[in-house]
Amino acid sequence: MITLYDLVFQNDRRPSPFCWRAKFALAHKGLPWKDEPTGFTEKHKIAFADSQLLPVLKDGETPVKDSWAIACHLDKAYPDKPLFATEQELLAAQLANGWVDIAINGAIFPIVVADLVERVRPEDKAYIIESRGKRLGTADFGGFQARAREKGVATLRTALEPARRVLRERKFLGGTRSNYADYALFGSFMWAHVTSPLALLESDDPIYTWRERMFDAFDGMGRKAKAA
Repeated sequence: MITLYDLVFQNDRRPSPFCWRAKFALAHKGLPWKDEPTGFTEKHKIAFADSQLLPVLKDGETPVKDSWAIACHLDKAYPDKPLFATEQELLAAQLANGWVDIAINGAIFPIVVADLVERVRPEDKAYIIESRGKRLGTADFGGFQARAREKGVATLRTALEPARRVLRERKFLGGTRSNYADYALFGSFMWAHVTSPLALLESDDPIYTWRERMFDAFDGMGRKAKAA
């Protein structure tokens, strides 16, 4: 039995881009799993993995923390339907994973932060206000978000250009089929989709077309998620 500890917001929204990476990795490999919704203030649930952050995977008695480590574990433990079919794919996915962490998540966070705070569970609101307030240096999340959006959407679209160059010619970042590079980037779009009504892309953007394709993947798993 595989259990995935997944960040939960109010109304069962699941916003974490890193948890989405793990869910798409599991779906890619055709592995069934049990969801364990976990709030910011329920870190005791993942203490068995010596982790303070989500996602955490429990595969039988084996704990695995961090979305990249989860992907590598799944490919090693369940070699069918690999996330990384070759060493070159693994290296390319690792590069994409780091690029998304820094450039894309870093661009999305400021323009959705107030929406995140608004949609967190009531019992977790004090935690997110304190932790994100320290990160931003302000508790005025609405004002910060409004100022960030003045240039932030354009900044994000510019940051996406490396993916856009691939997707003008390919269906997926993985080429003819999706792989972990796609799941790393799509997880970030799910983060925004679940928490904010803000439109991040123009409809004529190749990334928009790819995102629609990813929403439909694995029986529409992303499209079925509760959205803002």
